[in-house]
Amino acid sequence: MGKIIKIVIGILAAVILLGVIAVGVLTALFDPNDYKPEIETLAKEKANIDLSVGGDIDWSFYPWLGLSIADVDVRFVDQPELANLSKAQLAVNIPALFSGKVQMDSILIEGLSLNLTKDKDGKVNWQQPTADSVATTDAEPTSPNTEPQDTSGNQSLSLDIQSISIKDGTVTYIDQQTQQQVTLNNLAINSGQISDGNVFPLDIAADLTQQQNNKQTLAAKISATANITLDLENQQYTVQDFNSDVTLEAEKLIKLHLETDLVANLAQNRVVVESWIAQLSNLKASGNITIEDLNTLKMTGSIKTDTFALNSVLEELGLPIIDVTDNGAFNKMNFVSQFTGDAKTIQTDSLAITVDDTKLNGSASYSLETGRADIALSGNSIIVDRYLPPSNKSAGEAKSITDSSEAKNHGYSKEAVIPVDALKPLNFGASLKMQSITYNKMPIGNVDVSIDARNGLIKLNRANLTMYSGSIATTGSLDVRKSPARLTVNKKINGLQLGEMLTALNGSAPITGALSTTAAVTANGVSVYDIVNSLNGTANVGLQNGVIQGIDMAQQLCQTMNNLSALGQLSTAESVDSSTPFAKMGGNFTIKNGVVSNNDLSASLDAMSLSGKGDVNLPQRTLNYGLGLMIKENLFKQSCSVNNKLEGVEWPVLCKGGFDEAPAKLCKPDTNAIKDMLKAALTDKVKNQVKDEVKSKVEDKLKEKLGDGDSVKGLIKGLF
Repeated sequence: MGKIIKIVIGILAAVILLGVIAVGVLTALFDPNDYKPEIETLAKEKANIDLSVGGDIDWSFYPWLGLSIADVDVRFVDQPELANLSKAQLAVNIPALFSGKVQMDSILIEGLSLNLTKDKDGKVNWQQPTADSVATTDAEPTSPNTEPQDTSGNQSLSLDIQSISIKDGTVTYIDQQTQQQVTLNNLAINSGQISDGNVFPLDIAADLTQQQNNKQTLAAKISATANITLDLENQQYTVQDFNSDVTLEAEKLIKLHLETDLVANLAQNRVVVESWIAQLSNLKASGNITIEDLNTLKMTGSIKTDTFALNSVLEELGLPIIDVTDNGAFNKMNFVSQFTGDAKTIQTDSLAITVDDTKLNGSASYSLETGRADIALSGNSIIVDRYLPPSNKSAGEAKSITDSSEAKNHGYSKEAVIPVDALKPLNFGASLKMQSITYNKMPIGNVDVSIDARNGLIKLNRANLTMYSGSIATTGSLDVRKSPARLTVNKKINGLQLGEMLTALNGSAPITGALSTTAAVTANGVSVYDIVNSLNGTANVGLQNGVIQGIDMAQQLCQTMNNLSALGQLSTAESVDSSTPFAKMGGNFTIKNGVVSNNDLSASLDAMSLSGKGDVNLPQRTLNYGLGLMIKENLFKQSCSVNNKLEGVEWPVLCKGGFDEAPAKLCKPDTNAIKDMLKAALTDKVKNQVKDEVKSKVEDKLKEKLGDGDSVKGLIKGLF
């Protein structure tokens, strides 16, 4: 908007200057209309401007030298039309000029149309490069001369204009690179009497529209009033009591109000906005800004908001409100910042944000050149549950996903959950430290998260936290620069009380213990189905001092053995609703295309030891895992008595089935393997019995023939 205002002012100044020059020519040559071709040729030769005057040029004599011109078109050579106007008139008091005063009657401009365009190559129609201008552009910028100038020998001019009136103006900006168009219609500017050192009123009104790809995206009515003071000698310009109202035309009318005062000192290249106030709905912001150097836009300032309710603001803006569990959430918010910046970067090291009971402090920066944003915040605590959707809605959504035909057909949804197109242009860095967070009623402490995103690569530099007496540290990345997207995760868990966490999540814990694990996995794709089926990596899992709930492995195995003794056949005992304590459990795992394999699981259980190996097929949601249970004599007899020969023997337990099955039904003694073991044991027993019977009979016969002696025993020993 500032550039457009400068351009409008520049056009007005050019029109006024052109008018003054034309008045001199007209008064000297009598009929100015006879010299239109010469005026147009002169504009082209001297300023490289195509000037077309289609209407009559009128003028007046002493004491007012007046000029009226109509139907004027202006453009740079070989460029699209820049401006045209229906009518412009002005008059200068000649005697006042001789006394060093510029005294003018009312300046009237009607039907001004200013057309600003940027083509696909970035060329603009409001300037035409020349050799001199290119050289000036390429040269190093020079610092403005801010030293006081000696004006004692120059006579300063005094300005006095009765009024300025611009009616029915239009300003259009078209950017063919971004397919964007911004238009100010019905532009009207009116002033009171303008004189050096005196206050004069200024009113501005316009209708604004914005289009993107030929579709309207914004429509607004703008009005503004202010009191202006010009100090031409000191190049100081003051704006007081500036009031502006903007009404956005959407589904609901949205009103924005702005108030400010400012002082611009062009001699010092400085602008000071002592205070400003902006109000949108019930959101009210205020602050100040000082621009120290207009060339580099070096600035300092502040901004703060009054406490506001977010959903109230969204509702008045016609936007969807945020549906949260706690109706009191987002009701007490405010923002405070001190900032510095220039034409390249805006930054703050003093940023304070309040969200209800949560206090956040930190720093932020934004690069105007690259669009890069960085923010670092630290805070006290937040209960995330307050800001989540109501539980009934979440449950309904979850149910619809679970019941969907896609979930039934594939086990996992093939719908994209990673928004690749939205992630590719991201260019930001963010870090957050929180003393405590409560999520799903789980207490989480010492949160430290850092994310960096640029050029389609999103890095999780760290995500560290503590919970349930343990710690979790995670790093990873998501690369969407190529297809398919690639996900990497590295996680380390130390001492997490698994039972406490599972109880908080589900109300019960099928397994408890202190969990420690390291894992490094990768996956490709954008859906849950793709990720699960492409999961690869390694993991080490350890669980200490825990309990497996819902199954007493020792008791079930013991009862199975006793059933065998009582019934003469193998029948698996029904599992009792009990538990299996263990001292230590763990192993190493490999993951290939979603299949988790392990060959060295070991655990020290109550009354027995355990070893295991097998696979967990995540894509098929199935388990095929073999366990070996070995009875410990010193513990097992406390709860179940079995044949001593069964002690110290490793008994197989097969865990096989789908993820939806209960643990008690999922894991059972491997009856086929136990049958084979018992058959082998029975065969050995029969062989030993036959051997003993044959030995006894042979020994008796030999004694009959040879007598009882050591020679008989030696002979028998040699035979058996």
